[in-house]
This record gives sequence, C-alpha cells and structure tokens, in this order.
Amino acid sequence: MTNRARNAVIAVLTAAVVGATCAPVSAQTEPGWKVQGNVTGMAGQYFYDKSAGSVNGFADADAQLLRSFSTERGFYLDAHTTYTGFKQVDELAGGGTLFQQSWDNSLEGKFVQRYDDGWSLKPRLAVRSELYRETVDEQWGKGLYDFARGEGGLLLEHKTRLGLSTPWTWQLSWDVYYTHYPHFQSLTSQFGTEQSAPDPDSRILDTVSNQLSYRSDFDLPGFAAAWFQYSVSFISFTDQKVVNSQDQFLSTNRTDAFQSLDLGYSKRLNDWLKLGRVRPVVAIDWTTSDLISNQNDFDADPSRLKFIGAYYDYWETHLSPSLTAAFLKAGSVLRVGADFGARYYTGRLSQNGDGSYRGDKLHQYTEAVTLDFSQPLWRQLDFRARAAWENTSANTYYEQTYTYNYHDYNYFAGLGWRF
Repeated sequence: MTNRARNAVIAVLTAAVVGATCAPVSAQTEPGWKVQGNVTGMAGQYFYDKSAGSVNGFADADAQLLRSFSTERGFYLDAHTTYTGFKQVDELAGGGTLFQQSWDNSLEGKFVQRYDDGWSLKPRLAVRSELYRETVDEQWGKGLYDFARGEGGLLLEHKTRLGLSTPWTWQLSWDVYYTHYPHFQSLTSQFGTEQSAPDPDSRILDTVSNQLSYRSDFDLPGFAAAWFQYSVSFISFTDQKVVNSQDQFLSTNRTDAFQSLDLGYSKRLNDWLKLGRVRPVVAIDWTTSDLISNQNDFDADPSRLKFIGAYYDYWETHLSPSLTAAFLKAGSVLRVGADFGARYYTGRLSQNGDGSYRGDKLHQYTEAVTLDFSQPLWRQLDFRARAAWENTSANTYYEQTYTYNYHDYNYFAGLGWRF
C-alpha cells in the first residue's frame, strides 16, 4: 500500500473514531438543546477508464444543533463535511473537469417561525467551501477550482390538505448566492487583441446568483408519495466579458439563466413475506433542465479560428428509478438505483481528436448504477457498503478543455455512527 493510500485510510478511520467518541459527549447538552447527526468512514478502491486506483477513502460527517424556543419558534444549525478520495468528473466551469480528490465543507443556520393554519417562514444563512485536487501532489487549499460561497435565503411553507385524504406541503423560496474562486485568474488579455479584455487578475468565474423555487409534496393514500419542483436561477458573472465573432471582448458581462423541473413518485409495495418480511419501496424521478447564456466562444488556434455562438447553452434530462428493500427482521437496508441521462448542446460543436470541427452539435449520454447497503451492528453503529458504476459518452473526441468520455466504478465499505 502506498503512503498516499495509507494516509487516506488513516484519515477515514480517524474521522469515524472521532465521530464515535464525540457522540456521547454531544448528548450531554443543556436542557432545551438537541444534538444529532451521523459519521461515516469507508475505505475502498476506484477504477477510472483503464486505470485502477490504490486503496483510498470516503468520509462524511453531519451534525445538527436544534433549539426550540416554543411551539412556534426554533433554531437549526447544520454542519457538514465530505471527503471523496477517488477520481471524479465535476462540472464547475462549463464542462467536466477530472479531479483526484475533493473536500466539501458547509455550515448553515436556519430560523423557523410557525404561524396558524400550517404556515411557516424559514430564513437561512450559510457558507460553503469546496476544495479540489487535480493532481496528487497539489496542496489542499491551492486548487485552481477551489471556491467559497456565501448563501442567504427565505422560504415560505404551507402544510395543508388536498381533499380529505391527501396531506399537501408546498414551499416557495428565494435564495441568493455569491461564489468566489480565489485562485482562478483569467489570462485572456495575454492573447486577446482588445484593451477591454479581462486583465490577468480578473475573477472570471465569480458569480452572483438569484434562485426562485417552488416545490409541492403529496402524501398519497396507499403508502405512496409524489413531488414536483421547479426552480429558475439568474446568474451574473462579475468580471467575465462577452466575446464576439471578431475575437473582441464587449463591455457586457456574461449572464446565464438556468431552469430545472423535477417530478417524482414513490410507492411502498406489499411486504415480501417469503423472503422474511422484506419491505420494498420503488421510486422514479425525472428531471429536465436547460441553460441559456449570452456567452460565446472563439477558438483562437491558428489552424481553426472558429467562432461558436451560444457555446454554453444546453438542455438535459435524467430518468432515475430506484428500489429500496428494508429487511425488517435483520434491520438491514439495500438500495439499488440507476440513472439515465442525456445532454444536448445547442451551440457547441463536436470535434475530432486533433481539434478539427466535425460540424454536428455536441451531445453526451450518461448511464449509472449505484448500490448502497447498511446493517446495524451495535446500538447506533452500522456497517455500510457502497458501489457505483458510471459510463459517459459523447460524439466528440477533443478533450483538452473538458472531459466528455469516461467510465468509472468504485466500491467502498466501512462504518457509520448515528447519534
């Protein structure tokens, strides 16, 4: 086992031990306060394309501090951290980027004010930090795509009924986000021809976003549930200028509009008695989204010199069925999920391996399968296992800027502690 793998395993096991030892102490809070949460530590192996990674880890910890001042008023504080020790492709700047490891941290405070007839008002404030390592020797906190985010929002909730037998909860929310990339600086002006081009200190990925969302949840008869959510985000880039067909930068900043629609349904089936009282729940979720941006792209390579309008625009859809089986006698839970997705760019063109353009619009397909298992061991201590497989393919072969074609799978096992 390499030093890197050994350090990762030690970090994962340390997180699990710390969570286990802190849990009894957390319960000894003053009256009126409540602390709850969970810690998970796993070790395993990942495989990316044709390469196998060494043993690495995954760790996740979540803790909530709740304070009820009265039946109408309360406070909620949530702290969360996740370490992912295997290769992954995340989209942060207009396309997929391959990272070796990531570390996500967030802290959120929410105040709850309840009113008569099922009305509630929930303002919130949050901060988040996401750290990425593109190479194994890159220091934490020095990543090009590291970002910090400040968040604030207000949610209006109403719990009522649709008819006599269907509880109905709907929510209307407005959220504001400011995202800052401290290490990402534009070098466009070194190659551009206009003085209006962003200078090397420009924070061209920094954004201010406003998001409006509506969600409805229905508790249907027969142990079924359905949900519906629509959200729209208006994203303003603070420093990124729009490029035109002459490879000139305009005085106008880039702005994006992103909207998403999510529909879901779940149903608890009759228990499978022949398997020892297994309680199955089937679910299906369908999402569709699109991004519209005023930003274009100009390929300044002398062999191509290509202008591409609406470079970031796309629409995307995902269909995600799942089956969750609870083994009532043993207390174990098994969940199998799948995801089938497709993304179609309306402006971006596909390319050959040498960068030459093929003429057709770029599209990308994704298939994924996940498997999660948990088994109680002692009190709040669980054994947990997780496996995932994903394949992503596209009609383009030029990937010096973004990653479009890859397949990966991983498996991990470890312990989880609930307190």
